[in-house]
Amino acid sequence: MSFAFIALLGAVSVTLACTVCDSDVSVAVRSGIFNPSFLPTIFEVIAPFPVLGLVLYALSRCLPD
Repeated sequence: MSFAFIALLGAVSVTLACTVCDSDVSVAVRSGIFNPSFLPTIFEVIAPFPVLGLVLYALSRCLPD
């Protein structure tokens, strides 16, 4: 058997085991997450990490060994 077939079989079993995936609650959650403001929201969530990285890099370069 190929790895792709085994991975597909595993993915299918996980989706069949999910009891809330097709419920009204999951539809409401997905529509709340993937709405038109998704890209600005994900940018606002991810934006602090490069800034934090730059600050930590600057501190590590400026502090004496």
